[in-house]
Amino acid sequence: MELRQLRYFVAVARNESFKKAAMELHIAQPAISRQIRLLEHELKSSLFTRHTRGSIPTEEGLLLLEEAERILHLTEQAKQKLLFHKKIISGPVSVGLAPALAEWLAPDLMAYMVKTHPEVQLRFCEGLTPRLRRMLTAGEIQVAVLSLNVDPTYLILGRTIHERVVLVGQPNDPLLELSEPLRLGEIVDLPIVLAGIRGEGLRAILDRALAESGLSFSNIVAEVETMFTARPMVSDGFGYTISLASAVEKGIEADELAVRPIETLTLDRIVARSAKHSPSRATLESAKQITERLLNRLPRRI
Repeated sequence: MELRQLRYFVAVARNESFKKAAMELHIAQPAISRQIRLLEHELKSSLFTRHTRGSIPTEEGLLLLEEAERILHLTEQAKQKLLFHKKIISGPVSVGLAPALAEWLAPDLMAYMVKTHPEVQLRFCEGLTPRLRRMLTAGEIQVAVLSLNVDPTYLILGRTIHERVVLVGQPNDPLLELSEPLRLGEIVDLPIVLAGIRGEGLRAILDRALAESGLSFSNIVAEVETMFTARPMVSDGFGYTISLASAVEKGIEADELAVRPIETLTLDRIVARSAKHSPSRATLESAKQITERLLNRLPRRI
């Protein structure tokens, strides 16, 4: 029995699919199938029930899955202890970020790691908090920036970082020249390009605040899913949008956009790791650097 065979077996069992496991591991499917057959022959047990929709672990397969995950976890722990002893920060780290956050944070983090810890291999995954949390607990990513109220089960949560929510418009707009926060009642009749997915992230915060205040937008000129679509519409004068300050930082610095805070509206970001998987030094360093960048990179021109 080889560690390679156990890794292949765990990947197939988790995905309930040889094809998906091959894609995850970047290995040809016949190679995985051959190693699983060798494992089944050695253990004299059928490990999967194969059908048209995938491959489900048998009772023997579930028993092996529990032990295989434990063995692989202990192996990884031994590896990381040796790396800690050598004081070398190296190895792969998968980082999960929301798309608007990834736009500026991923290049910044990449530049730091290439210069300071060149043996770290970063991989970035984009998505909203529900998907990123699932990936964290499954071990598909090692660190992620989550938002809203996060279920802490199986997670290690770092520092909470509060970011202001702002009204975004064109430069030299008299409404945006004051620094005093706007009240919700002052923006509901403005032409709004409404960004975000209903029930997720900033959109959920905004919808809840409006409902609690008994307000609603009267002039929604367009609804889009991301700030990547909303920003050019605002620049072209179609209306205002509502965003996190960091998502429009480049536009602010280039004097293409202007912002003004909205009273009481903030989004909480949390840097999280999985509690089920032992972190490498590279993971801990990545989490530390992400936190520092979230704290230091928040726009100050609002």
